[in-house]
Amino acid sequence: MASSNERGQSTIEFIFTFVFGLSLILVIFNTSVNYATGYLVQYATFMASRVYLTQDTHKGQVGNNGPSLERAAQNAETAFNNYNLSVLKIPSENFKVNRVEQASGSNETLTIGAYTTFEVTMDMIGRVAGQNKLELVSESFLGKEPTRAECASRVCYAITGQQNCDQSMDVTLYDDGC
Repeated sequence: MASSNERGQSTIEFIFTFVFGLSLILVIFNTSVNYATGYLVQYATFMASRVYLTQDTHKGQVGNNGPSLERAAQNAETAFNNYNLSVLKIPSENFKVNRVEQASGSNETLTIGAYTTFEVTMDMIGRVAGQNKLELVSESFLGKEPTRAECASRVCYAITGQQNCDQSMDVTLYDDGC
């Protein structure tokens, strides 16, 4: 039989064990949500980067100042926003595109694509890890393919040795590897 000063001992032990177990479950759940959020943001960034890298009007200007590149960046942002990441409190304002025209050297051309930054909470209730937030970056740098106009100009130069082929040439320039 328990003495009078040990009454309620099992209740206190149950409360401590329950709080610890519930906290552990919430930390694991929050970590799972953070992983799923990160994967979704990474997928949205990847798809937006693909839109930017493959967008072409098929008649853009040769060089880095073509209007198709501006449209490609706008379409990439639209593709990123189609995933409605605001539900997960991911701001669409942080989405950026490293553009072809901004690359000044061969090392910078490797980072052409899309990226975004976002923050997620480490702890749902703010008691285990505090109010700290994780600052995460999602990047998709695949490198921009040349536009069709630029590809046609390269093929023209390879065939004729001229920089620009005019419309009077009676040839169809096609190269699937450009």
